[in-house]
Amino acid sequence: MHTIKIELTLTPAGGRHIAFSKQMLEKAHVYRRLLSEGDGWEQIATNARSPYVDTEAFPAGTTLEYHVQHFDQQDVYEGHSNIVRTTV
Repeated sequence: MHTIKIELTLTPAGGRHIAFSKQMLEKAHVYRRLLSEGDGWEQIATNARSPYVDTEAFPAGTTLEYHVQHFDQQDVYEGHSNIVRTTV
């Protein structure tokens, strides 16, 4: 298993640009949660490509967290990235 890296950048159009490392045959699923509401993790992308851009609109002041989970070709969990956070 390799080190899973993640980077979050805010884009001028209001989206969140999430770049992450991924081996060629791995599957990567992107998860998000709204920290202010105490929500659980929501899977927002399945077998995502990097970079992934989350364009869903949220009210100003909303704090979002993201992480990426990696799976092999047989859907066996391999690991996850660190959590990244931003306030929109």
